Amino acid sequence: MRQAYVRELKPYSLATLADEFGMEPGRASQVIEELMARGIVRYRTDKSAKDADTSDEEGAKNDERYQFDFVGMVMVADTVVIAYPKYFRESVPSRDELRQVMRLLKRDAGRASVAALSDDGERTDDKLPVMLALLELYAEYGVYSNYIEGRELNGSGTIDWNRTIGNHLPLLSDGRPVYAEYETRKTLRDESDFITRLHRAVLTECSKQLFDAQVGDLLSLDEVELSDEEVDDFGDADTLEWRLERECGSQFVDWKIVVLDLLWRYLLNRESAAEHDEIRALGTTSFFHLWEMACKTAFGDQLDSKLGKLGFPLRSEWVERKRDTLLGIIESPKWERRRGGDYAQCDPVATLIPDTIAFATGEGGRRAFAIYDAKYYVPTVGRKIERQPGLESVTKQFLYQSAYKDFVLDHGFDRVVNAFLVPSAENELKELARVSFPKVMGEVKPPLSNYIHMWALPAHEVFDAYLRGERIDGGSMRAIWENENASA
Repeated sequence: MRQAYVRELKPYSLATLADEFGMEPGRASQVIEELMARGIVRYRTDKSAKDADTSDEEGAKNDERYQFDFVGMVMVADTVVIAYPKYFRESVPSRDELRQVMRLLKRDAGRASVAALSDDGERTDDKLPVMLALLELYAEYGVYSNYIEGRELNGSGTIDWNRTIGNHLPLLSDGRPVYAEYETRKTLRDESDFITRLHRAVLTECSKQLFDAQVGDLLSLDEVELSDEEVDDFGDADTLEWRLERECGSQFVDWKIVVLDLLWRYLLNRESAAEHDEIRALGTTSFFHLWEMACKTAFGDQLDSKLGKLGFPLRSEWVERKRDTLLGIIESPKWERRRGGDYAQCDPVATLIPDTIAFATGEGGRRAFAIYDAKYYVPTVGRKIERQPGLESVTKQFLYQSAYKDFVLDHGFDRVVNAFLVPSAENELKELARVSFPKVMGEVKPPLSNYIHMWALPAHEVFDAYLRGERIDGGSMRAIWENENASA
C-alpha cells in the first residue's frame, strides 16, 4: 500500500493531497469529504472557528484549504495516511519517532475506550482500534478457548475409578486388586470449538491486513498466523451474532467477554465495509491532551497529593491542613449576594486549577517550587514572537504563583520556577523566551519569580517517560529548575 505523510494542521491543496494519496482529484475529493465528516480533516475558511488553532495558516496559499486536525493513521483504499504532530516542522519524523507516536495513540485508545460506548449510546465504529485491541489481547492472554473434560490412560490427574474398574482388569496381589492401567481425568482445550476457530481466523485476518499495509512494524506488532480458515466461511452476520451472544451468556471471564464484544464489532464493521469504501483510523484530534498528560507524569505532578504526603515537614497553619491537597488549598472567589441592606455569602464557585505543580532539588540542595503549564504550541521567537501562549495563559500563571505564595514562603523554598513547556522535535532542551507583566501583576521578591520562562522540550524524552510511567529527575531537564534567572 502507498504511504502518505501529512503534518498536523498544515494547509494542503486538493491537488497536493491527491498527489500524496496517489489518487485522481475526483477520488481524492471524495476521500477528503469522508475524512471531514469524521472530524479528521477540517476546511480552512477566512473566518476561523472560535478556539481553532490557526498557527500554521499564516502564509498559506488561497487553494491550500485542507488541514488534518488529527494525529494518527488513516487507512483508506490502497493508501495509508500518517498524520504526524505539528512540532515536526523541518522534516517527516523518523521511523522510531513515528513508532513512539503510535505507541502513545494505542495507549490513549486503550481497550477500555475501545470497548466503551460513545457519547450518544451507540457503539464506536473505528475498526482499526478494534483490530489492535484484539491483537493486543491475544498477545496478553492467547487464543480464546473453551475446555472440555477428557480422560487419559495412566495420566497424572485424578483417577476416575468408575471408568478404571469398568474398563480394565485388575491383578491380584496378596488377595487385593491392583490396577496396572488406570484412567485419569484431564482438562483439554477444545481446539474444534467454534469461537476458538473464529477467533483464530479473525486474528490472522487482522494481522495480514496490517502487515500487507506495511504498518505492522510501525504499530509494534508481531505477525500472527493461526488459521487457514476464511472468516467468510463461518456464516453470515445473523448466524455469527447468535453464536457470539450465546457464548457471551455463558462466559464469566472478563477478558473473554471483551474479546467476544470486540469480535462482534469487528465482524459487524466488516459487513458494512463491504458496502462502501472503508476508512480505518487510529488517532486523536486532541494530541494536546497527550502532551499535557505526558508532562504531568514526566515532571511528577503533585497537584492531587495531600499536604501530609509531600515528603517534607509541614509548618505553621499547614499542619492542621495535612489532609488538604495542593489543589485544595487554592481559595475560591468569594461571591456575596445582596440581601436587604447587607450581603450574604454564596456557595463556593470554581477556582484556579494549575496544570502541573512539582518539586525539584537543584544544585547545592536548593529546593524549587515548580508551576508548569504544558502548551501544545510551536512558537516562533525572533524580534516578533508568534504562536506563543496568550495573555490569559500568562495572567493565570502569575495568579497560580500568587495563590501558593504563603505555602512557598512558610516552607522555605529557595525559588519558584514558573514555566511554559512546549514540545520540540530537537534532541536538546532549549529556553526560548521569558515573559513578565510587572505593571499589572506587581513585582515580587525572591523566592517568587517575576518571569515565566518558556522551554522547548525534546518531546521524545517526555513521551518516553510517560510511556514508562516514570519521572524525569535529571539530565538536561535540570536546567529548567536550576535556571539562575528563574526568580529574577
